[in-house]
Amino acid sequence: MELSGYLLVALAAVGAGAINAAAGGGTLITFPAMLAAGMSPLAANITSSVGLLAGSFGGAYAYRAELRARRRRFLVNAPWAAVGGILGAILLLVTPSDSFTAIVPWLVLTAAALFALQPLVTRIVRERSAGEPDPEATGGWGVRIAFLGIGVYGAYFGAGIGIMMLAVLGVVIHDTLQHHNGLKNLTALVVNGSGVLVLAFSPLVHWGVAGIMLAGSLLGGIIGGRVARRIPSWVLRVVVIGFALAVALSMLLG
Repeated sequence: MELSGYLLVALAAVGAGAINAAAGGGTLITFPAMLAAGMSPLAANITSSVGLLAGSFGGAYAYRAELRARRRRFLVNAPWAAVGGILGAILLLVTPSDSFTAIVPWLVLTAAALFALQPLVTRIVRERSAGEPDPEATGGWGVRIAFLGIGVYGAYFGAGIGIMMLAVLGVVIHDTLQHHNGLKNLTALVVNGSGVLVLAFSPLVHWGVAGIMLAGSLLGGIIGGRVARRIPSWVLRVVVIGFALAVALSMLLG
């Protein structure tokens, strides 16, 4: 990759960090930037999974108080998400590069649709959380199987798993939005971490790019996030969705 490609990825990582701080959806910025920098879709996806892992720690740490209060719910459901993450990573590694390239536009469109639905899902979950929460509820087999499937998708591509988990938790378990968010964030870390345990052994990981993504996203979250929060979240959402649609359509028509 040329120097201009590294600079493009660095700028995208900073922008993704800022967008994630305000509205989420940063992967829909970094992934296309890596493609534009000359990486293959498969290498870009695997490297992105490794490079964005550390960013998951922040969201989980911020909700540590809520997580302590719902520890049993996490311990019951997280192993299923971890197994899904491992299976999704293995599936990604055995997918031929040409096949993955053909699938990518549809994965990007799916992630964009999930991102567009996020405000609606959040509003519904907030409305359902009215009343007395049930701190002991784990969701039963419905949540476990759902987290297994989300784990597979999350390690295979990743973008949109947060809104998937929030929707499942909001429908099945009666609890506050903040407790759902805490479990969602930590479980996303489990999915990403278990997937990276497999993907890190792939020769397609571009460790230099992964390091740049880590530094750039941290910088964006700390500095750029302050600016991004002054912009209405719907504006950022429209920009991210529009960018994702443009990328997906260019790949389908190209």
